[in-house]
Amino acid sequence: MTGYIILGSIVGLPLVLGLLWRVNSSFLFFSVMAGELLGRYFGDDAELVVKTFSNREWMTHYAEAVVILLPVIFTAWFLKRTIDKAKLFYLWVPFLVTGVVLAAFALPTLPSQVIAEVTSTEIGSQLYDTSDFIIGVVVAFQLLSLWLLNKHSGHKPKKRSKH
Repeated sequence: MTGYIILGSIVGLPLVLGLLWRVNSSFLFFSVMAGELLGRYFGDDAELVVKTFSNREWMTHYAEAVVILLPVIFTAWFLKRTIDKAKLFYLWVPFLVTGVVLAAFALPTLPSQVIAEVTSTEIGSQLYDTSDFIIGVVVAFQLLSLWLLNKHSGHKPKKRSKH
């Protein structure tokens, strides 16, 4: 049961933030990608900083996951109300898909006990084992969402007449 709660919390984070603060799903997806890159290249540095300022060993195990999650939270906060309420209904699927990618990136950075708890569930095990495929499909899905849902209104600039 704990594995489902952990997995649901990670997958549901973009959904809750996106619906609550009406953030464009493309922005959240970009922040997940940015968080993954930051975690990959600065996760060890974050662990060192936590070790320096805290003598609690368990906190260092979550440093890289926090580095991955922070851009998502900050993006949602700073880009509030970037979509209309009318489009909000259509974006719950991209929010969930973004959450799946977030889980695929964040799960391997968690402590081994937490990974074991999540992968003990059927859904967690499938997500953990097929994360590369999921990320590829989701990137294609998000690009389609970006291209189809963010079109301009079609207004053409007025031509000036010669006088």
